[in-house]
Amino acid sequence: SIQMVVAFNFITYIYGASPRRTCTSLHLIPISSMVDPSKKTFLNSPPSYRGCIEENGTFIAEELDGPPFQLCIADEDDLPFVSKFMIDAFGADAITLSSDLSLLERSLLNPGVEAFNAYSGFVAYTEVLSGLRRRLSLHHDDDNNNILSPPPIINYNDTEAEKIAAKSSIILALGREQLERNDKNIEIVATVEVRLQPTDAKIPFSEPWFDQIERHFARALNMDVQPKELHLQPYLSNLCVDKRVRGRQIGKALCRCVETIVKDVWGYEKIYLHVDLENVAAVNLYKGEGYQDVGSRWNPFWAGKASEIGYYYKKL
Repeated sequence: SIQMVVAFNFITYIYGASPRRTCTSLHLIPISSMVDPSKKTFLNSPPSYRGCIEENGTFIAEELDGPPFQLCIADEDDLPFVSKFMIDAFGADAITLSSDLSLLERSLLNPGVEAFNAYSGFVAYTEVLSGLRRRLSLHHDDDNNNILSPPPIINYNDTEAEKIAAKSSIILALGREQLERNDKNIEIVATVEVRLQPTDAKIPFSEPWFDQIERHFARALNMDVQPKELHLQPYLSNLCVDKRVRGRQIGKALCRCVETIVKDVWGYEKIYLHVDLENVAAVNLYKGEGYQDVGSRWNPFWAGKASEIGYYYKKL
């Protein structure tokens, strides 16, 4: 379903290992472990604002046995687990795995390997896992306390800033360590992603270079694809919740967490997203949180049903 569009940045990517950070027993980095208080604004918010998330960043899933889930930031080692969760949560079309995926990654993504991109219901253009890696590539060498910092686009022109932003996504996840057959895995029940994105209403593909080509093509044909804002703006995507814990307002809590990061850490005053207008629950969620229809769509003649996807924003 296009619910993935709703909060779906369509999956991200980088190859090559980087040094492992030391954090908790989880690979996921808990937001509660951040030293900078501005990066924990959401956890310091009143309970009425945090909803189902406790002040220490935990979520207790009464429906599931085991310890609480922790609100965390995903790092490189977590991406196979994040990919599998997104695939299980969204479902999708079909995907051919890259030859450079490891046996572990192949085993995590099979059977039922599927992928998604902005044009929901269409065959994905790139693999989920490789996409996630590339989109998080500029965070691989960050230490834990810098990982929530804004994308480093200051002093770059718009073209270079867009390339940097495409590699600077942040993925939040509700996850916990899980022991299966003597192997430690990560169980995830919700994710959301945020990055900087042009405000021309284009739904991002998995690979940023494809977005750049499509934008150049549209401009070359003199199509009206001007962005609403002069500069890149925060874009919420990949919001998905495990069906076993839906109805607990996890989606609302993750939206609010992203918004506090965007405002208090990144210093922005607006945030954008796409939503399938036929997904009543998603539309109601965003409207209830103060999102409004931008009033424009990405609709070159080749966009197909993508032109029917809602493009919303919120003043923070």
